Amino acid sequence: MRRIVLLALLAGVPAAAAAQSSEFGVRGLGLPGREQSARAMGSAGAFAFFDPGSSVTPASLAYLGSLTATFTALGDYRSSTDPAGTASVRDPRFPQFALGGPIPRKPLWVGLSYSNYTTRDYSLVFPATVTLRGVPVGVNDTIESRGGINDFQLAVAWRPTKRLAIGLGAHIFTGINRLDVHRVFSDSAYLPSRQRSELSYAGFGMSLGVLGQLTRTLTLGLLARSDGHVSVQEDSLPQQQRVDLPITLGAALQWWPTAKLRLGGQVLRHNWSSANNDIIANGGVGAVNTVEASAGLELIHNPRRPERRPIRLGFRYAQLPFPLATGVTAREYGVSLGSGYSFAADRAVIDFSVERAWRRQDSQFSEHAWIVTAGVTVRP
Repeated sequence: MRRIVLLALLAGVPAAAAAQSSEFGVRGLGLPGREQSARAMGSAGAFAFFDPGSSVTPASLAYLGSLTATFTALGDYRSSTDPAGTASVRDPRFPQFALGGPIPRKPLWVGLSYSNYTTRDYSLVFPATVTLRGVPVGVNDTIESRGGINDFQLAVAWRPTKRLAIGLGAHIFTGINRLDVHRVFSDSAYLPSRQRSELSYAGFGMSLGVLGQLTRTLTLGLLARSDGHVSVQEDSLPQQQRVDLPITLGAALQWWPTAKLRLGGQVLRHNWSSANNDIIANGGVGAVNTVEASAGLELIHNPRRPERRPIRLGFRYAQLPFPLATGVTAREYGVSLGSGYSFAADRAVIDFSVERAWRRQDSQFSEHAWIVTAGVTVRP
């Protein structure tokens, strides 16, 4: 069995028969993360620009009144269908952590966050026949991948006026992807074999965000982000492969028509096609530009305590950057419901959300999932 190489990461393989985390995370760099807290997920990301517990824009730090820590956990219950059949999996993750607060007597805020940038967790099984010593022998190859790319952000926000906030973020990309290939022969005269490889990532990016209050009830958010490139190294080999990461442009609106109702939405565009040549050069299908959009609302039970039992609703649409086949684009749709409860004099908040998500690429590949997110926010 040939050695695992970087090609296995960038090219991926179509699912033959699988129990996998997501068939749409097999190609390229994997399935993109969303960098959002449980509170933002409750509205399908519609208010992520204005949520300091999320890492979408560094300008949101200016919404923190005191030192605040937010921790998010996610459970993904998914069913995937491909030409080989249907498989169901559970996928727990901890995709988001944020810590930040104001600098005393200065119009400045600082923050540190961890986010899941891409996930490449899957297990694929391939029945095949090989010829050994002139005799056909049946084999079962299992390819397992665990890991992905993480995004560590150090951000600072400046609020020169009450109506304007400007944020600058520095992003460090790191992570490990462990690949394991196991072959079992139908003929007991041949012993099973196993190959393992570890891929490491390193990269750097920058982001600039602006939040401006246009009127007393309307706020506009703008984002420009460049993620540079990520270097991928296999095991301890000196050679490295470079994969360009996207430039992201985004905009969002938040409107308070009444004290108990908040409406909002956001649009993000990622030029993932910058990675296309790098992936194709390593034998992959390639990458495409993507757009994602979300809209939602939040109903507040008590305006004096807005974090106690709100009702959040949202809808999300997104394109996925790494198609399973040339000439087609995978798409994702989601509907979310969320709420939360504050206690300890509003110094602690528990938020949760439930999202029903659908992913599809042509008529052969599809997924549907329940995504359950819970988060804890603490203000010491």
